[in-house]
Amino acid sequence: MFHYTDRDGYNAIVSQPTWCFKAAQPPGNHPFGAYFTDLPPNTPNLAKRLGIPRRKLAYYFEFVDVGDLTPLPGQRGEHIFYSPSDYNVVKERQIGHGETGL
Repeated sequence: MFHYTDRDGYNAIVSQPTWCFKAAQPPGNHPFGAYFTDLPPNTPNLAKRLGIPRRKLAYYFEFVDVGDLTPLPGQRGEHIFYSPSDYNVVKERQIGHGETGL
């Protein structure tokens, strides 16, 4: 599972041994939550597919999915998932993080 963010978000998350992805209200008619995807950084047209600004793809976090995230309602739920509250990822589930090069 992946989470994409900008530099400020990256620095805040990576500064802790347990990653904490903060839930927030996204623009549009989407549920309050912390958002994730199963689409990797090399996915063509990633910003468009996720419906987020390209600047929010500068950094990534990758972690093991344990099946506790909710698919976004509608067709986008095929690749977009969320947690309705802050979402913590312990070190044992962390795979990698860094710049995407996008």
